[in-house]
Amino acid sequence: MTPQQIESMIRDEFNRSNSTSVQKSALSVGSGNVSHEFDLYEANKVIGGISTSPWFNKSGSNNTGGQDRAAAELLWLSLWQGNEKRVHVLTDKEMACRLFKRFSGACFPHRIEVHHFETNTKTFSLVGAL
Repeated sequence: MTPQQIESMIRDEFNRSNSTSVQKSALSVGSGNVSHEFDLYEANKVIGGISTSPWFNKSGSNNTGGQDRAAAELLWLSLWQGNEKRVHVLTDKEMACRLFKRFSGACFPHRIEVHHFETNTKTFSLVGAL
């Protein structure tokens, strides 16, 4: 499956399991021309991102680009001024656990739930909340 197909599957399963109607949405963050495309959004309910990147590359080295993108999503979720529940869904368990461990204890202005999504069983598991 392509990353886009996986994202679509995650949105469908998220909607089914949470009784939501999340969609991918480009939204303004703050004033000016600052915007970000959030992978999960339903007004007044939830906002979030999806990461399909693994922690390690196929060669076994650190996937620093994927790690940086996953961490950047936490920044975007922190910048969002709405009252929606914030979630970050990652398909790689190593990425989800290490990202949570790296940032647990940090003072985020809003609670962000970090979830692992298992693509084979189409199930979500909460890794923790930042």
